[in-house]
Amino acid sequence: MKINSIIILLVVIWLSPSFAFASWIKLSPEELIEQSKLAVIGEFIGTTRLMTQKTGKNLIAGIIKVDDFLDGSVSDDFLLIVIGHEGDGLISTTINFKKGQKGLWLLQLYSPDNPVLYSASQPQQFTPSSDLATINELKNLLIEHKEHN
Repeated sequence: MKINSIIILLVVIWLSPSFAFASWIKLSPEELIEQSKLAVIGEFIGTTRLMTQKTGKNLIAGIIKVDDFLDGSVSDDFLLIVIGHEGDGLISTTINFKKGQKGLWLLQLYSPDNPVLYSASQPQQFTPSSDLATINELKNLLIEHKEHN
């Protein structure tokens, strides 16, 4: 009887909508490149808060110090990527970036209305500098993508 109660409890918890777990569909390297607006090698150096004029909400933005631009039409030394809204709790789809993370960033525009804010909504959009094989593969695909567009 006790085992049945435990099993039922686990099933109820698993099916409960309040227990949501993040899941991302794994994208192919080609899909990652196709969806990206900007590709840079850089380091995540911290966060800042920004207020949007439209909504008046505070955004939490990560700051990337750019070492090298691989693709895109921006050439700033620093980029801002939206991480979330101030006051929002962490949810299962929140991607946690850490100060000092270095690597290849494949970014999208956060909003067509704001060309200086970017986002990374998929964990695969960041490849750590220690994963040289994946970085080299993505760099080669970026070159091919530029040649065909």
